[in-house]
Amino acid sequence: MPLTNSPPQDPTSTMPLSNQSSLLYLWDQRTLFLGPLAELLELSQAAATLVIGLDHEFVLESAGELVECRSVLLPAGCRVRLQPGQNRLAVWYLDPFGADFGALRGRMARQEAGLLIELEQEAGWIEQHLDLLQEAATPAQAYALIEQLLGPADASAAPFKLDARIIRVVELIKRDVSNNLSARYLASQVDLSEPRLSQLFKDTLGVPIRRYRQWHRLFVTAVGVTRGLSLTTAALEAGFTDSAHFSRTFRSILGMTPSAMLSPRGKIRMHAG
Repeated sequence: MPLTNSPPQDPTSTMPLSNQSSLLYLWDQRTLFLGPLAELLELSQAAATLVIGLDHEFVLESAGELVECRSVLLPAGCRVRLQPGQNRLAVWYLDPFGADFGALRGRMARQEAGLLIELEQEAGWIEQHLDLLQEAATPAQAYALIEQLLGPADASAAPFKLDARIIRVVELIKRDVSNNLSARYLASQVDLSEPRLSQLFKDTLGVPIRRYRQWHRLFVTAVGVTRGLSLTTAALEAGFTDSAHFSRTFRSILGMTPSAMLSPRGKIRMHAG
């Protein structure tokens, strides 16, 4: 489907971006942001990410090349600069284990500058995401959309398998997220050497252990905010040493300042599922 195709017009698209609300949905292994973003995003994610421009194309810079597109699938650890261009975006931070990325990569039309570009049936998915935003969809409705987008498992494909030792390490990190459990300690819990665990973890999830822990702490912080905690208190309870530590991590992983996504509180509706 040509990139120049335009989605059906949403009446809110004529409103200034600063006046429009955003939606943030938080689940244990996925996160969805829907809404306007005007600032440059510098992305180096701890999980694969699907970005869809809801109003028009956006520009990505990857490996020194500029790419203009309407949708892109970014592997975990991929470093890009994204200029939304006064655009409303759908940003799916996908499961960190790689199953979502594996399901979606075959649904992208082409590869350019190391990125997977143009989601199949793009215009239809844009319309469905616009519907979620306009209707302020429930978490169940939003989650149903990613399940629909991923589609049924390919019966002919080999089943997705994850090393049980990596599952165990992730469980330990999530269970004690406020502490910096050392790689040596984690390795001892799964009968691996520290170097072997570090390599296996990165090979499996695409990012180092420390990066995954930071990503999960952001999720825990955001969930705390949805439950009524102040941003500072939620960040401290999730293991950040102070507000500056939280802000630096937020920017380095999600590509934007916390204020761009989490403030002003009256213009973003957050849901933890």
